Amino acid sequence: MTLHHIPADDLRIGDVIVHDGGTTTVRELDRSATPTIVTNPGDSDQISGYVWEHVQVQREEIN
Repeated sequence: MTLHHIPADDLRIGDVIVHDGGTTTVRELDRSATPTIVTNPGDSDQISGYVWEHVQVQREEIN
């Protein structure tokens, strides 16, 4: 997988977010409270942020 620096709004199911605490695999995305985006809502590895914030992800390819 390749490491990419992308806006949070470009996250996809299956991306692996790389952060200070390790990694988090995106299983679900909630964009209902835009401009906030929630990754894996309600789970212990939930991550919340704004759509314009950048994240590092491991992804097979970027289109």
